[in-house]
Amino acid sequence: MKNSLVLLTKTYPFDKGEEFIEDEVPVLAKAFSHIYLIATSTASAPVQTRKTPDNVTVLHICAAAVKRRLLSAALPYFPFTDFRGYADKNEQKAIHGALKKRAYLAYFTAKAEAVYREAKTLLNGCDLDACDGVTFYSYWFYDIALAAIRLRDECPNKCKKAVSRAHRYDLYADRNALNYLPLRPYLLQQIDKVYPCSEDGRRYLQNLYPEYRSKIETAYLGTRDFGAAPAPAGQPLRIASCCHISPVKRVEMLAQSLALLKNSGLPLQWTHFGGGDGLDALKTYASEHLFFMDVTFAGSVKNTELMAYYQTQPVDLFINTSSSEGLPVSIMEACSFGIPSIATNVGGTSEIIRQDETGYLLDCDFSPKELADRILSFSRTPKAEQDVMRQNCRRIWQENFCGETNFTHFAAKIQPHV
Repeated sequence: MKNSLVLLTKTYPFDKGEEFIEDEVPVLAKAFSHIYLIATSTASAPVQTRKTPDNVTVLHICAAAVKRRLLSAALPYFPFTDFRGYADKNEQKAIHGALKKRAYLAYFTAKAEAVYREAKTLLNGCDLDACDGVTFYSYWFYDIALAAIRLRDECPNKCKKAVSRAHRYDLYADRNALNYLPLRPYLLQQIDKVYPCSEDGRRYLQNLYPEYRSKIETAYLGTRDFGAAPAPAGQPLRIASCCHISPVKRVEMLAQSLALLKNSGLPLQWTHFGGGDGLDALKTYASEHLFFMDVTFAGSVKNTELMAYYQTQPVDLFINTSSSEGLPVSIMEACSFGIPSIATNVGGTSEIIRQDETGYLLDCDFSPKELADRILSFSRTPKAEQDVMRQNCRRIWQENFCGETNFTHFAAKIQPHV
């Protein structure tokens, strides 16, 4: 049976970002005869930075082309419409008189339409109707999910479906500045299935939209098995963190917590992986307040480099200070190496960090002193107990977050005939 997959991403496999897709695509390539991978927001002449399997055709849509379509054709008309084609009565009522929400919905819908039209042009001649079935898969439950629905509806193949994953910014409306995400009821009504990456995300959507609960199903992401990390021996206490430096990640709070340990007598080493606009300010803070310890800012690195670090360097603790998460792949990666974590209890984080078993959870509104105290407490935990925690991390990862297992199950679920 020859089934094709049309996968919509943002930039993968071009440039950086969306590293968590890298391990999924090879598994999908085994389950589908052919994959048409469309990166929907790239530079005009993007460079492919990640390899894909032989049966994957990589296509891309320039962000500039979407913008041209949006500004010249679609967007000017949206201020004068009531969105009856998409927004239900409740949503129309919610945005009535709310200029920012109406503008957000207008932009969202117009951009999805522009991506759909560009993608449709790219797929012309791909003979999707000659396959036994086609699945249109949006990696994000956002504007490209609407584009995937449009592509499914226009596809001439009789056996077809549209599905989407859902993560954090594309899932939790209450974490949005406007407390609003466009077209949630419409997307859920039209899509065949949506797969939040955590149980917390599934419950969130099902509680808000119980009429669509049968369409909402958890599908964990996962990571590759590189084996256990070298076991730490002696001091210093080695801490790792990994994320893009942005306000939601609050990496500065980790730095502030470490600064409070200046007179603790605990030798410390901190390595952060990830760049961002806040990197220079973080470096400045570290030079002024963390001079007593070993600090390394590795910047943006390839995922292969990060994995090589974990494989060769002992790490005592992984720390995540985010104010909002889906279910962090960075913690999955650390857990796969047997590295305990300290993280905020947000999103689905508690599904991988089991209190006192694989790590420690902090309140979302924790203080730097609370994190500092937790780090100090961990450093005083007997080595035998730390070793048990490291073993627990490997076990929990193998049972729930092994990429090969999770992606194989997911690929079977999204087959067009299922």
